[in-house]
Formats: sequence, structure tokens, C-alpha cells
Amino acid sequence: MKSTVTTVEDIKVRLRAKASAVVAFLNTDTGKAVMDALEEEFYDGDIMDIDPHVTAYNLGRRDVVVYLKQLKRYQERT
Repeated sequence: MKSTVTTVEDIKVRLRAKASAVVAFLNTDTGKAVMDALEEEFYDGDIMDIDPHVTAYNLGRRDVVVYLKQLKRYQERT
């Protein structure tokens, strides 16, 4: 049976692999166009709404773009 224990080093290896793949894609013309489209559609614009469910939904949409940006910054620092 495989152990479910994950070491910090295992997590770092997985994070570096994800960040590397994201940066490789985002550095292409297609990747730049996709990121621009994602930012326009999901990152820019209003987050808050009178309905807290809409606010939560908007934050979730934005978080995907934030995550991609964080992976890119992580790759650039390592």
C-alpha cells in the first residue's frame, strides 16, 4: 500500500513542475493571448456584489488567474 505521507520536498518538486509547465506555456504567443483573455474575463472587473454568493463566485473565478500568476512568479524566483 502506498503511503499518503507527503514530504515538503515532494510538494516543492510538484510545485516546481507545475510552475515550469505554466511558464513554458505562458511564454508562448498563444499562452500570452490565453492569459490576456483570462485576465479580461475573470480577473478584471467587479468582485463584490450585494449577493454574497455572487461575490464568492467572482472570487473563485479570479483565483484561477491569481494562481497562474503566482506559479509564474514562483518559477521566476527559483
